Amino acid sequence: MSTLVIGANGGIGRILVQQLKDANESFAAGVRKQEQVDELKNADVDAILVDVENDSIESLTDKFKGFDNVVFSVGSGGSTGPDKTIIVDLDGAVKTIEASKASNVQKYVMVSTYDSRREAFDPSGDLKPYTIAKHYADEYLKNSGVNYTIVHPGGLLDDAGTSKIEAASFFEGRGSIPREDVASVLKDIVTNDGYNNAEFQIISGKASISDALKNYK
Repeated sequence: MSTLVIGANGGIGRILVQQLKDANESFAAGVRKQEQVDELKNADVDAILVDVENDSIESLTDKFKGFDNVVFSVGSGGSTGPDKTIIVDLDGAVKTIEASKASNVQKYVMVSTYDSRREAFDPSGDLKPYTIAKHYADEYLKNSGVNYTIVHPGGLLDDAGTSKIEAASFFEGRGSIPREDVASVLKDIVTNDGYNNAEFQIISGKASISDALKNYK
């Protein structure tokens, strides 16, 4: 199976790319700047330009052809302003979903926010545009007809991964997880069958990744 990692220059994307490379998996890193493509190719990593903000659906469709999986690990974050949030986290996601459908991608993996339910909209307004964008991107994906897996990681840490997590449809309260463990979950999803039309939250825990995710395979 061949995987396209969009957002391969991000915190999770970089780790996932290295994990796939170490495992000799078939993949390409999608980044939005030519210098990033050049840097990755110099490191013997297949890379292509994917700019979810400016690429059209038609252009993305051409780029996605031949890939079995697409991982959307792109995010403007909560501090870039509502306009960029809508452009990247909502419209960018929708364009890649439509391109995945048109290019017959077998599985679309969305790295979402920890809680994208309407109930999670921040009443203070600080993160409300970001959560709204993620909410509607997730809902669009679930109704798109594209086979999907939506991963909701807890608070992201730069700590070393432990390969021990918990997974649930919804946790009461908050939790955190190293980026390395999130990447390991994504690697498991794109290199194994299953996880069809599945959605779950992940936080650090005591179970192995395969055991924690067995209910979603």
